[in-house]
Amino acid sequence: MPKVVAGAALAGVLLTGCGGADDPAPTGKGGEGGKKTSAAPPTPSSPSVLLTVPPAYSADKGWEQSLAWMPAKYSSKPPVAVGARSGTVAYVNTTEDGYVVQVRDASSGRIRFTSEPWEPPTSMAEAGNGTYDGDEAELPSVSTAFQDGREYVVLWAHGIEGGDALAKGKEVVRLLVFPMDASGSAVAPKRRIDIPVEVYGPNSEKGKGQDDLRVEDYGGGLQVHWNGLKKGAVAVDVTSGTIDACADACAEGRGQVRTAKGWVVSNYVLDLAEMPGSWHIQDDAPPGGWSMMDKSSMDGQYVSTIGGHLLTRWHTEAGGNFSTPLVAVHDAATGKLEASIVCERPRGDDAVSSPNGRFIADGTVAFDLQRRHGTCLDAGESRKADVLVRSITDDGTAYGELATGPGKDPGAVEIDLSAGDGAPRLLPDGTRVPEWALPGAGVFLTPNPVNGLLISVLKQK
Repeated sequence: MPKVVAGAALAGVLLTGCGGADDPAPTGKGGEGGKKTSAAPPTPSSPSVLLTVPPAYSADKGWEQSLAWMPAKYSSKPPVAVGARSGTVAYVNTTEDGYVVQVRDASSGRIRFTSEPWEPPTSMAEAGNGTYDGDEAELPSVSTAFQDGREYVVLWAHGIEGGDALAKGKEVVRLLVFPMDASGSAVAPKRRIDIPVEVYGPNSEKGKGQDDLRVEDYGGGLQVHWNGLKKGAVAVDVTSGTIDACADACAEGRGQVRTAKGWVVSNYVLDLAEMPGSWHIQDDAPPGGWSMMDKSSMDGQYVSTIGGHLLTRWHTEAGGNFSTPLVAVHDAATGKLEASIVCERPRGDDAVSSPNGRFIADGTVAFDLQRRHGTCLDAGESRKADVLVRSITDDGTAYGELATGPGKDPGAVEIDLSAGDGAPRLLPDGTRVPEWALPGAGVFLTPNPVNGLLISVLKQK
């Protein structure tokens, strides 16, 4: 197939499956069903869709995979994940017999393994839960986790297990666990685990923002978090299948992340972070914090966790009682302060990290933990719009988008977090930023307005 330029040609690529499998979705909500074609070739050809990407990446060097089975509207997390330690990309695809997870080397595109087909639990919509009715499908997804020196990929879905015309069945998140170093085709999972949950409703738009359901590794192994009548969090041992539901530690609050030393909990009233019986976040407050803080104030509010680092917000003397512009980073296991910065209007609750863990960011705030230096990227006197960081490379190049409002294409920017003041630099119109930065490659996701998702893994120059 001749090379084409991103734009109108993208629709054709996603519908024909160029560079990957052309596997429509199984029959049911979220797909049209129909004849399924053969699986993707072991080693894909170079990209057929030339995206406009940052200068550090080559648009024509790498590989691509189209997920043509996906509907245009879905409420789940996009069914793609990366293994930062193994340098892999995992995604959900379809066959005649159900969903599969497939794992490729990021550098070469070579398929490491494809799982055996799987039918997930009955979807919430098909089970008659009216909250999930509508035109946004809840799809199976995939995450990665690191435990005991080994990386795993986890295929998961939310739905109803059991039940019939009389019985309601049980709402669960079902996890299928595979070692990342597996090989071959039709690979069986090492473990299947059901997590009982009670979720409010579908996630926010395509996994962005405050999700009602998350299956992630925050730096201490796999965890499942949900919002519902009973907000919940469990840590999952992917090797044994045992579940830690944070029962005692979470008696007075919500479990946010489990570390090797215990659960970090935020209280129900003010959302202050602590590890009950070990430390309270205000025991290691950042410099410049409001001198009147106490445990009835809003100082030390939990924001997010990434790679074993905890982000919190605080008042300052100038901020008074009504704003928390100081953002701090702490070691999640000990509560010890690592870095902080004042940012007038910090935004974000979905942190990202460089693969080596040196750089982290959440929305408009970014940190170089080696230099203990923070960068504020919110709008101000010289900047029209907030910059929201999406990914960071190991050398400290952060890629983000301008928060331009609904209906407008976000502008793309890059920021050097390793030196200087971290001033963002606007990239040319139409530039796409990587969703993940891996050593030597960037992973780009391009949705199609009709159907499908294009995964482009492009090499760094």
